[in-house]
Amino acid sequence: MDAIVLLNKPSGMTSFDAVARVRKTFGEKKVGHTGTLDPQATGLLIILLGRYTKFIPYCVCDHKHYEATFQMGLLSDTQDIWGKIIDEKKPHVYKDEQLAEAAKAFHGEIMQVPPMYSAIKKDGKKLYELARQGITVEREARKAVIDDLQIHHLHDDMYSLKATVSSGTYIRTLIQDFAESLGEYAVMTSLIRTGIEDIMLEEAVEIDALGGEKGLVSPMRILNPSWKILETDQVADIQNGKRIVLDTPEDQVILVHDDMILAAYQREKGKQFRCIRGLF
Repeated sequence: MDAIVLLNKPSGMTSFDAVARVRKTFGEKKVGHTGTLDPQATGLLIILLGRYTKFIPYCVCDHKHYEATFQMGLLSDTQDIWGKIIDEKKPHVYKDEQLAEAAKAFHGEIMQVPPMYSAIKKDGKKLYELARQGITVEREARKAVIDDLQIHHLHDDMYSLKATVSSGTYIRTLIQDFAESLGEYAVMTSLIRTGIEDIMLEEAVEIDALGGEKGLVSPMRILNPSWKILETDQVADIQNGKRIVLDTPEDQVILVHDDMILAAYQREKGKQFRCIRGLF
């Protein structure tokens, strides 16, 4: 079965387990997703079935929308409340005006050191596997883009966060770094992915309601907007992976014909484009 499923992943389930549940429900062997959510996080997970798994490199990946809560005064080995608390100190209470001022330093492009409890690999091993063995290794800082960051005081030592960020941004690390900029500790206490680009959580299906029409969307909806979509009549040449001539200022395009997604092409020289990947 070829389909795109927008799933509202529940807390306590890994992204791998969510994919397995979709695979079993729809009886499709080829299943993948566009971006992992931590087990305790909830929210939007885009899952692709059948031939649509070819689209994964060309799916929406930036402008991810999150809502989170965090508690000041605690430091954990996982940067969230579900890890081991390794230090505590009484925090100040901050007003929204102070939080907004501090958040300005995190708008735009920042550098972020990935947490040890992450799926990033170091010398062939995932960091969280090393962390579970008590091993800490040096990690290179990575670029992240924060398009929007809003933080508010809730009550006592609890705060809320809303953020729109680039792919690969760790919200729990963002929270810890934000607190550190104030001279404080903090741990994330909840996380919801509420959207990616213009695809919102309200469109997603609950995991116990899988199998119906709810949550199914057109593959055109999930294509990365950085790839220009062009209508073409050169169907045979494209299906055979031939080089073609296109009159467009874009350097990378996804070619479609009558709503059928054919292939991703990239400029080679002048107006000549070569096939990067067939998608039909």
